[in-house]
Amino acid sequence: MMDAIGVPKSEIFCSSLTGFGIPLSHDFNEDMRDRIQQPKLVILLMTPAYMDSPFCLMEVGAAWVKAFKPLPVVVPPVTFAQVTSTIGLKQGWNITDSKKLQEVRDTVLQALGIQGHDNHTFDRKKEKWLHDLAKQLKKLAPSPKVARAELKNAEAGKLAAQKKLAAKAEENARLDARLEALKAFQPSALIIEDEPIIAMDIEELLTKQGFKVVGIARTEREALDLGLRLRPDIITTDIQLADGSSGIDAVNTILETINAGVVFVTAFPERLLNGNRPDSSYLVTKPFGMEVLAEKVKESYADLLRQREYIERK
Repeated sequence: MMDAIGVPKSEIFCSSLTGFGIPLSHDFNEDMRDRIQQPKLVILLMTPAYMDSPFCLMEVGAAWVKAFKPLPVVVPPVTFAQVTSTIGLKQGWNITDSKKLQEVRDTVLQALGIQGHDNHTFDRKKEKWLHDLAKQLKKLAPSPKVARAELKNAEAGKLAAQKKLAAKAEENARLDARLEALKAFQPSALIIEDEPIIAMDIEELLTKQGFKVVGIARTEREALDLGLRLRPDIITTDIQLADGSSGIDAVNTILETINAGVVFVTAFPERLLNGNRPDSSYLVTKPFGMEVLAEKVKESYADLLRQREYIERK
């Protein structure tokens, strides 16, 4: 305004502009009250941030109450409808309307009663101002406020999402409870095998078949401890164990206390011919195919279920 129109610095007051506002150590409210007693022109740069500021709107109210001469400068996306609802039917200037720049200049000079700069200086400054305007408008922070209808829609959407989330959480809780209940009926298995890689393969197969592997034993002693303590439904066992002990003896001792299906997985099937093999046990010879072992485990578990059902009926 000083460079383009020629308004003296002493005639300009802007509370938010360095050099034109409240001096250091001055009381803000007192200086503001004193400065706006009799202004010749009140320029209201009505940006989104300005319209959101309670203090700025208080300035607008003071200008309206005291019947000062206002020049509303509307900065999009602020609309004239917002301006008229704030300060009444005052004619304002949309800052993007370059055709009215000359009229704005004349209004300022007339209100202040000064000659100002010549048209050449004004036109030169105007061209630069128009060039910079688009960049400056892009830098303006958008208003955080939203229309009431948009707010209500957002709140309704939030409520619907919360209800949906609560329903999903309730459904998940029911599914978790059902899963825990099903786990209680999950059949268990004990692996008696002294070769770690083979034991891992058998464990993977049993898990895929729906069994919970409760332990892996490498010796007869370990097998007895796990078998009698964990009471598995299915036992897969080798015959010759790590310390030279017998898988046959291990399962025979375990079966004296619990009822379980047994599948021998061994490279020495002939050792089962001595008559010590448990009744209803199955045999898979090493090296074995996973499909064969899976089938024998299914058959052994099916026999176990039929046997338990028979005992319950008795």
